Amino acid sequence: MKEKSYMLAVPTVVGIDLDQIHKRLQETKKFQLLDMNMKEDGILCFTIEYQNTTHLFEIYPAIFEIPLLYRSQHLFPDIDLTKLEQVTEGLAVEMFFGENALMDYHLQLQVIDVLLPDKLAVLDDSSEKILSGKWVALAAASNIPPAPRYLYTVQAVSSEEGSIWLHTHGLNRCGLSELEILNSSKEMYQTHYTIIETMANRMLELDHPLALKEAFYLAQLADDIHMVTTLVSWEEAVLHYDENMLGAKADRENGHNGNTSAIFVYSSQEAYENKQYMPVMIYDEILKVNPVYYVSLSETNRMKTLAAERLSYLKYAVNHLKVPAMVKLGIPIDSEFGMNENEEKEHIWFELLEITDERIQAKLTQKPYFVSGLHKGDIGEYTLSHITDWFVIVSEKKITPDDVYLFEIFTNN
Repeated sequence: MKEKSYMLAVPTVVGIDLDQIHKRLQETKKFQLLDMNMKEDGILCFTIEYQNTTHLFEIYPAIFEIPLLYRSQHLFPDIDLTKLEQVTEGLAVEMFFGENALMDYHLQLQVIDVLLPDKLAVLDDSSEKILSGKWVALAAASNIPPAPRYLYTVQAVSSEEGSIWLHTHGLNRCGLSELEILNSSKEMYQTHYTIIETMANRMLELDHPLALKEAFYLAQLADDIHMVTTLVSWEEAVLHYDENMLGAKADRENGHNGNTSAIFVYSSQEAYENKQYMPVMIYDEILKVNPVYYVSLSETNRMKTLAAERLSYLKYAVNHLKVPAMVKLGIPIDSEFGMNENEEKEHIWFELLEITDERIQAKLTQKPYFVSGLHKGDIGEYTLSHITDWFVIVSEKKITPDDVYLFEIFTNN
């Protein structure tokens, strides 16, 4: 059963002014207000029309404390953190996501921005994370949804023996199973994190939820080795491990015992046909080399559009701050490799050397799989239209197109 998406917006000043909220709802041009009514329990319900679909919201003032396990998704200036610890009342904003969870997540942020323009932070209860108020405002102002990873959080819990249990929070509100990888390690958990993230992002785009033990192509690990993943219910998954292991049945009495599945892999066609799945760890050694994770065409286009929208930040960082930068470029692949629409280009990371209003110069940092004319270390000139993603390093912090609000913090300090 799909869960509600629950967020709590934290104001910059004490108190929630419901009269102002009513006025903002009626005056906004972001969406059309269809109806609004106050329930006896003090919950304000309203229906809006947005992009030809209707959405029901419930909002109400709520007393809160920041839970200990919540992860701060964003960097806050010290003064904001101090204020955040002092505020005790916020505005709860609830809705159910429809078929397009990412679009509805973006809408929820836009509604929050309309209701509470001045906000310190947003507590996303569904994914157990804290969002910067500056980031929410930036995301709400864009026509492009934020990265799918904002819909969920991957938490890593470790045992004294060194075993790490990776699991998500937030996918249930999207109508999907939460994801897990059991018995990871300190050496490999970051790589396994990428597997969960890639799997979650791809599942969010499927027409129907992935069935248990269904095969799912995730990555190319080498020229002739592919990673095909599958989902196994947690009840069945834990049977493959020691009953005292972290994440086993004893750890699920008070949580992680609902709609959640562990990720395994099929090592061959025969293994799939016989439903003989294996832990992802069988690929650990080759995962250390140069895996290429499959990214859908729609997500590639979302990243490309957002990267272009915020290209001025990249130019500013490189030409004025003089900081290192990387760009992902979409390079046409050799004709013999063109198997589907997403494989017309290989998306490869380059070190950005120069950028102007029209062109860039960049150095290839990895070996391409499907472009025989390029080699690691090659330097070439490309147009800005080749850029599908980018990041810069400012004050030892990685800033992506999704995180450009950080420029204000770093450049003012």
